Amino acid sequence: MNTLIISTIGSHSALQILYGAKQEGFNTKVYCLRGREELYKRYPVAQEIILLDSYEDLLNLEPANNEIFIPHGTLIATLGKRALDIQIPVFGNKEGMHWEMVRENNLKLLKEANIRTPKSYQPDEIDKLVIVKFPGAKGGLGYFICSSQLEFEQRISEHLSNGLITKEDAKLAQIQEYVVGVTMYPHYFHSVIHERVEMLGIDRRYETNADALGRLSQENYKIDPTYKVVGNQPLIARESLLPEILECGDRLVDAAARLFSPGLLGPFCIEMSITPEEIVAFEFTSRIVAGTTLYTNGSPYSQFLFDENMSMARRIGREIKQAMGQRRLRELLT
Repeated sequence: MNTLIISTIGSHSALQILYGAKQEGFNTKVYCLRGREELYKRYPVAQEIILLDSYEDLLNLEPANNEIFIPHGTLIATLGKRALDIQIPVFGNKEGMHWEMVRENNLKLLKEANIRTPKSYQPDEIDKLVIVKFPGAKGGLGYFICSSQLEFEQRISEHLSNGLITKEDAKLAQIQEYVVGVTMYPHYFHSVIHERVEMLGIDRRYETNADALGRLSQENYKIDPTYKVVGNQPLIARESLLPEILECGDRLVDAAARLFSPGLLGPFCIEMSITPEEIVAFEFTSRIVAGTTLYTNGSPYSQFLFDENMSMARRIGREIKQAMGQRRLRELLT
């Protein structure tokens, strides 16, 4: 077994990350909030469980020569920009996380890649149905739709009163055109070793209670949709859509390399909506997304590429292993 340790935070996609690392022969470690460690005892994918009193404890950990940390959404959601200060070597480009977290930069990168994005609004410009989003990787918590400035201000006030958002969240709220289409979340992997962009799977997110409203008559019940993600569903795209979906991944990698060299490394995702006329992307993520856990044994797309079971986590492990064999590991880490 390789003496290198693959580690991550005990949340989000940790089970998959650690299992994939074990498949590739690495030692595994999970950093887990005290009181939440039972999950990683019941599913023994981590050889070592390190208990934390808070996620801020990660910032005080000393770097180790034999450990690589795999970031995921919890790191960004809990630490924000301080996540960039973690001292353990991180797989991927931490600068990508910064571009992901700052909404303006997120859209800037998509536009640089010539990918259509929803129109953005100021509160006094709202004249149609819009969706209001808040910063951080919080799984859609607090998102709402509205169609006027008055409605926007009322909902912001309600969210502040019930503690769903902070005043800083309210200042950073992003107001976007609500695009009516089918949402898709393609899982890409930019391989430095193979010099290519791979698309390993696609998922859709199941959001409560927005995805359950179709079971009720909207005429008889007044229910405000909410968009907190509670799970993910597998999706296979119509084959004629694949060239454009693949091209979006290629263009995003090229654009990222121009804006923050060396750009996106390893896993990333483009969150998109497919309308009858076009693909519209509303944001990107610069790391593994939770929906990849659907494909622990691989997806049809990864099967076509590798002819073996290849999850996103195992793909990360494979890239690390191959980089070690070529003495190129430093190219994958920040």
